[in-house]
Amino acid sequence: MSEQFLIFTPKGTVLFKDEDRKVPDRVVNGLISDIFISQRKTLTGSVNNEEEFEDEDVGSYSLDGYTIKYVSSSQPTCYFTSCHSSLVNVPNEGQFLKDIQTLWEELITADLDSGAFPDEQELGKFTSFYNLKKQELSKNVGVETAKSTATSEPHPLSQNKLKGKKPQLTQKKKARRWDTQGNPIEDDGLEESGLDFSSTTSELGNQDVGHLVGDNYGKTKDGKFLVSDMKEINDILSKQRDKSVSDESTGAFSFLSGLFSVKTVTEDDLTKTSKSLSEHLINKNVAPEIAKKLVERINKSLVGTKVTTSIPKAARNALEKELLKLLTPETSINLLKEIQSKKAARNPYVISVVGVNGVGKSTNLSKLAFWLLSNKYRVLITACDTFRSGAVEQLRVHVNNLKKLTEDESHVELFQGGYGGADLVSKIAKGAIQYAEENKFDIVLLDTAGRRHNDAQLMAPLQGFVKAAKPDKIIMVGEALVGTDSVQQAKNFNGAFGPGRTLDFFIISKCDTVGDLIGSMVNMVYATGIPILFVGTGQTYTDLRTLSVDWAVDTLMS
Repeated sequence: MSEQFLIFTPKGTVLFKDEDRKVPDRVVNGLISDIFISQRKTLTGSVNNEEEFEDEDVGSYSLDGYTIKYVSSSQPTCYFTSCHSSLVNVPNEGQFLKDIQTLWEELITADLDSGAFPDEQELGKFTSFYNLKKQELSKNVGVETAKSTATSEPHPLSQNKLKGKKPQLTQKKKARRWDTQGNPIEDDGLEESGLDFSSTTSELGNQDVGHLVGDNYGKTKDGKFLVSDMKEINDILSKQRDKSVSDESTGAFSFLSGLFSVKTVTEDDLTKTSKSLSEHLINKNVAPEIAKKLVERINKSLVGTKVTTSIPKAARNALEKELLKLLTPETSINLLKEIQSKKAARNPYVISVVGVNGVGKSTNLSKLAFWLLSNKYRVLITACDTFRSGAVEQLRVHVNNLKKLTEDESHVELFQGGYGGADLVSKIAKGAIQYAEENKFDIVLLDTAGRRHNDAQLMAPLQGFVKAAKPDKIIMVGEALVGTDSVQQAKNFNGAFGPGRTLDFFIISKCDTVGDLIGSMVNMVYATGIPILFVGTGQTYTDLRTLSVDWAVDTLMS
């Protein structure tokens, strides 16, 4: 990954800086002297990825074991540089630089050539977009991105001093246990009964929780999440690329161009195109059987129609429409409106969160809680996972964090009954709802145990649980990583609650880990007809976005 990213003017004023570790000033000064001032066109030193720099818009400069990749903008004049060790190969770094340049030119409206500084609000939005693109690039490198130190305060380049990171020493691992705030305590030989901390309470302490809230969280006046920033980024970059690339020769469908027809479409005309579309969907993580059914729908809609464009383009347009129709909810998903209506009747709104093991149910439940707390609701988080070791303690950590992040600590509380069997789960759920009614909580969030969707014995208790708790909404957390198995997961959970009761929404977690391979969304919605409420895009409490259907379709078709 880039160790230092700079945007600066020809006069040496740094307009934007993001740095992960110390880079000697002489490296950037050398680039300025040898390339920008001397106007030399030759590259100095070695280039790690020669194919990257077949693009003449991206330059490379090496000095003292560091390599700088750079692009320049002429309207207004400024330079974009990414510096890292020459031993590191960063795939797609050239495209990353050009994308950042495009975003900067689109978002920053100040006349920089006249000496004006960018507007603070514009810089803030650019910084948010930059961080998202940086996370996307880090996945290609295979390295987890450090917490961003991106800043956007203008200052002379000669005064730009980086703060180096101290090396971290590793110690021999010891047997440990943890307190309720997540702090490690050396194992002192406690018996097994001494390791159950579910009933303990603790002070909140003074731990900093600021890092648990990102800078991309926002809501409209009525409290709703803003549409994902990724859609706006995609729109900006697509608009720029469309200037130089024709519609018929872009993306994964370029090999389909040239098959033009002005006659009535027949099944034979669609044979080759159908295969290409099916393979494209499968490559996006769409299950083969669902890809086949989608293509069959497209063929059925096109056969017998007359087209005035190429058949591949007509098929692509039909697929886009089919995906838009599939992912667009048929019913309202205005959850806040429903919650407000029930609050007016003085009854708590009950939401149950279910899913297989390890998909992030507790984490996404906590994100939901933060969203609801931000909208001034009182939330009771309920620990109905009585099976997994540490489940109650995990929720307590989240609740303690949420208490610190909300204006009134009394607005969020944990309700738990320790560990036990399936009978205890229903008792805890009923007790939580009664406690919420008595203490005027607006919402009850029920966390449940993760379970294998293909194990009938583990799935069976869900029916009794739902019968006892009578949740207003059942939300399944599914992960974007799961691939084709998401079809069976969605079907099995959707049919686990008994006659007349199904899932209400999906939350698709870990969408920040799969790039454009978001086919699991298509799989789960197609298999059940259940809409997607939110997508998870990270590990902070604000990394929860409403699904932009346009963005999802554009990503699937790219």
